[in-house]
Amino acid sequence: MSRYLRGAALAVLTFAAASALANTASAQSYSRLVVFGDSLSDNGNLFIASGRTQPASPPYFQGRFSSGPVFTELLGFNAANFTGSVTGSINYAYGGARTDSSAFPPGMRNQLAAYLGRGGVFGRGDLVSILGGANNLFQGLPIAGATSNPTGAISPVAIGAANDINFLVTSVAGAGAGTILVSNLPKLSLTPQFRNTTAAPLADFAAGQFNDSLRSQLIATAATRPGTNIILMDLFKIGDAIAANPGAFGITNVTDACFNGVTVCADSSGYFYFDGVHPTALGHRLLAQVANDYLYYGDIGAQSALLGETAFRHREDSLDASSEALSGRAAWEEGTAIVLRSQYDQTDTDARGTVRDSESTGYAASIGIEHSPSASWRIGAAGSYRNADVQSGTLGFDLETIAFDAYAGWRANNVFVNAAAGIANDRYDRIDRVTSLQSITHIAETDGVSVGARAQAGFWFGGGEGLSISPRAAVTWGSSDVNGYVEQGIAAQYDYRDRTVEGITAEATLRAEGDFSGFEFFIEGGYRDSLDDSSEAVRVGIAGNPAQVLSREVTEPFGGQVLAAAGVSGDWGPVRVDVGYHGRYGDHATSHMGGVTLRLPLQ
Repeated sequence: MSRYLRGAALAVLTFAAASALANTASAQSYSRLVVFGDSLSDNGNLFIASGRTQPASPPYFQGRFSSGPVFTELLGFNAANFTGSVTGSINYAYGGARTDSSAFPPGMRNQLAAYLGRGGVFGRGDLVSILGGANNLFQGLPIAGATSNPTGAISPVAIGAANDINFLVTSVAGAGAGTILVSNLPKLSLTPQFRNTTAAPLADFAAGQFNDSLRSQLIATAATRPGTNIILMDLFKIGDAIAANPGAFGITNVTDACFNGVTVCADSSGYFYFDGVHPTALGHRLLAQVANDYLYYGDIGAQSALLGETAFRHREDSLDASSEALSGRAAWEEGTAIVLRSQYDQTDTDARGTVRDSESTGYAASIGIEHSPSASWRIGAAGSYRNADVQSGTLGFDLETIAFDAYAGWRANNVFVNAAAGIANDRYDRIDRVTSLQSITHIAETDGVSVGARAQAGFWFGGGEGLSISPRAAVTWGSSDVNGYVEQGIAAQYDYRDRTVEGITAEATLRAEGDFSGFEFFIEGGYRDSLDDSSEAVRVGIAGNPAQVLSREVTEPFGGQVLAAAGVSGDWGPVRVDVGYHGRYGDHATSHMGGVTLRLPLQ
């Protein structure tokens, strides 16, 4: 099944989040919601304040400017109207509100003043939603359009509205709010009110002026308020995508209003607009999904930990193969041989905090040369290619690893010592994240470098034609660097920073080799655990956004590991053929690898 379908059940991944915001290592969640805004956020305030007359309900839904709940009601909080307690979630947004201190409907500055006047405060766990500015433009556009310089006339209106929003953000941040979600204005020319009208270009210009001013001001404000995470939700850029492919969002009509002021359509469920500018219940569900993509970027983005972890596992496996070539019981004969290897692997990891469970499948091939100048020494080098297709909840990617490893071993009597080191170029292609906005998938690609080294020592006892036993121990160091990257798409564009996965492991294993009916066989078992995990936290921001870069500590996926291996070998003419299985059974992950090795002596 296409990976683009795997996130269908995860569109509301974070709707039920609660508790306190953290911009460190803990989960990204919020204790309550406080709302300031206009009709896009109003949960019935104007309806109550107007004596239940505005908007007319029906056809509007229970005093909302929509056919159902507005997006702020779909974020996982039960916010009271303006008459409710200021200690819980509360909504002060009014339909028709400007951003200023207008008396009625209360402007957004007055909304904040009313909240503070009733003893309202802000805390680190609070999520504050601020959305407004459209009513300033709606009232200013007819006047500006009648002048000789419409763009010059509307610009001060748009910038003034942006100044008001920034004032609210600065005030709320200064009062101690943990997170502020600020929304810009959508593309007005796509609404039924402006679509295909002469006013559409000026309306879009005004919205663009507002959005540009708001973004620049919020970035400056965020720099002076490091204690508050100011997140800018970009509604403008999603408009074209919805209009271009409405069916992908479950929309059957994206151009017309369901309610034209006189009559109501028979079924509003497929409409995006309920009236000339306000979304339907479906439209608000989409807005809520966009909001969640912005609100939980730290937790959702932590899934990218799998990139470096997969490359790190590849590096460990490659070093393991180098050691195995130098630790068998068979005596070394002087000479040179070409070694060809192929393998198939599958790894399953459990969920770890904000990182979901995952599955990786792939294959590998390598070619190497080994030389034994004497019965005591063997050196070798190999180049390899490995591919992994990783699927994990809303994230998927392909990893292509091209590696070079060198190894050397010494043995005398029954004792052996060997070491290996290598480097790999890691290419992460087709990185895709199914966003919270239904079928929208963001894409990206990046690369990185992995290095590692391994040392092993052991001895054999027994021998001859019977069973031989070898206890051995090894220490492995690995480091995988993943270069940062930015997603491409219309929802929140996550900006992933550079990350290094690094660790040291130690293991003790017991290997048995013997002969059976002309074939040689081996069985090996042991245990591997971490001596040191120096992996960096996952750090994620939002591109071009005042939002902070959030960090998530991620526990390494395997933990303690039981190692198991078995295989058989025999001669096929001059070629030595080995068929084997290697497994890791970790506390949080399981890995299976099966492979074939061909060793061809050179004459």
